[in-house]
Amino acid sequence: MNTESTESSKMIDAPKEKTEEVKKLSCLESLKETMSDQDFKQKVGMYIAFITEFYRALMGSFLVVFVPQKCGDHICGMSDVVSTGNDLKDSAFSFNVIVFALFLHMYFAEIRRETKMIDYLHINPELPRDNDAVGEALVRLPEEKRNCIWFWDKYYARSGQLAMIGYLINMVLSGFVVFENYLDDKTLTVFITNGLFMALKLNDTQTTTATDKNIFLSAYLTRRIQYNDVDPDKVIELDGAAENSSDNSESNSSIDVVVETVESV
Repeated sequence: MNTESTESSKMIDAPKEKTEEVKKLSCLESLKETMSDQDFKQKVGMYIAFITEFYRALMGSFLVVFVPQKCGDHICGMSDVVSTGNDLKDSAFSFNVIVFALFLHMYFAEIRRETKMIDYLHINPELPRDNDAVGEALVRLPEEKRNCIWFWDKYYARSGQLAMIGYLINMVLSGFVVFENYLDDKTLTVFITNGLFMALKLNDTQTTTATDKNIFLSAYLTRRIQYNDVDPDKVIELDGAAENSSDNSESNSSIDVVVETVESV
């Protein structure tokens, strides 16, 4: 009786072990499939890039805080630029906060737009990328999803334009405060550097959105370019080289003939 019970328990445990192994394999396979999925890779790259973009927005907005300035006989600290009672300084810092909010609003629209495009669209290098061709491809999407893509594309463009206006005002207003308390060359260098942080981003935003209705450029992904030809300015004359190559080919052909005759003998 004991032997029969042990055998039956082994029979029961064996399928459990097999099912556990199958589950583990299926989990690994699904994980590999997810990691190799194009949409997953694009979303991960987008969120990683946003970390850098957040730092850029922070440094490009709070110019009054991060640009070195002179306050009396010392370098200005946080308490010297925040709630100072000076109307100009307080106004500049307040506008720094507003512009930072505008940049975050733009990034929110950018992420929403990019997410919708990753979910609904696909990168296919074999198909044309002009406005009409993409419009014909969009017909295969449900109307609700098409309208969602167009909505966030326009929303992102308008949020970028609003952020651009705020950025220009912020640069002028913060510039009055910063150069009124000029410290040294670091003041000018840091002011220009931090200003360029967001200037380049805003320029990319305008380039990304200033397209036809059905041209959807990614705000995060870049296309790799293959160099497959020589620069026309660096081309050398190939007459001599061509003659040498023809002579070499003739000599090689004659050698091949001799080898064939020897082998036949």
